[in-house]
Amino acid sequence: MHASLLLTLLACGPRILFDAAIPDDGTFARATPDAATLARFEAAAAYSEAHAGRGMMILQGDVVMFEDEQNNHLAETPTELFSGTKSFSCAIALAAIEDGLLDLDELAVDTLDEWADDTEKSAIRVTDLLHFTSGLKEDFFALTLDGMYEEQRIEDKYAFAVAQPMVTPAGETFEYNGTHLPVFGEIITRKTGEDPLSYLEARVLDPITFRHAGWNHDPSGNPMLAFGAWTTTNEWAKYGVLVRDDGAWQGTQVLPAGQFDTCFVGSESMPAYGLAFWLNEELTAAQAEEVPVGGIVGGQRVFPSAPADLVVAAGANDNRLYISRSLGLVVVRVSDRDILWRDDAFLALLFGD
Repeated sequence: MHASLLLTLLACGPRILFDAAIPDDGTFARATPDAATLARFEAAAAYSEAHAGRGMMILQGDVVMFEDEQNNHLAETPTELFSGTKSFSCAIALAAIEDGLLDLDELAVDTLDEWADDTEKSAIRVTDLLHFTSGLKEDFFALTLDGMYEEQRIEDKYAFAVAQPMVTPAGETFEYNGTHLPVFGEIITRKTGEDPLSYLEARVLDPITFRHAGWNHDPSGNPMLAFGAWTTTNEWAKYGVLVRDDGAWQGTQVLPAGQFDTCFVGSESMPAYGLAFWLNEELTAAQAEEVPVGGIVGGQRVFPSAPADLVVAAGANDNRLYISRSLGLVVVRVSDRDILWRDDAFLALLFGD
């Protein structure tokens, strides 16, 4: 489901809003970059604001080098991340691996015993769910759109996703849809005995003082892992720092060193999608057509103006978390509308390409 269609559908009904303010907590120091760098950052910010941006924050190391509130938006007002939420599932998986609860190569059927008599589903691995190559059928209205409204038709979206039929063999085809992560969420629920958000908060978010204003759930209380987080640039930047710094936060190793590298390896069918992160890999023309990020061209990297190691959490309305370890950089950009945004146009200004 491409972002433009998602936004059209989102305009059709009432929205659940989590808009309680999250004031800056002083986690990050501030500094001013040199004149040339500041000029680049300001040019990128101008592009963001012209495309309905709400705000930006740029960190170099642990210092905010640039921040900008745009279009009368207050930095303390949360933004819905939409699919930017997906990347938190990688952290859930890494925590569960460290806790001895999960192996990426294990079969989902080892936990989902209702799949035991289904030859096709019993071949799905956890890694297939996180790479979006499970082969399970998509139901966008039931699993994504329905979860963003006050009136929900589906009581238990995890169970609904688990019951979806197969459309392609496990591991063979990439499909960017909302079925994979609810199934992953059900696996985590059964393994931990708690819902995945509670597990994520205790293991990852609380240790990095990450705050959110709310998170979309289904009527059964299942948190939506494919979308649903509402937070600010300051808070999303905290997660970006954790990812950039290989699981470390202010001198403490929250997740094992070296494990985030696992999240930055794509699949054969989609080299540019790791474990719920977009990667700056070169794609064929056919693969480029499957990327719901505007302006992608086959035969080149997804973000040609950015460093090769750039990883991205991307959501509808062009909400973005860009991370480059080689540059020690975390860039957060939030917006409330999609207005002809092109990531590489923004990144070319940001990096001075």
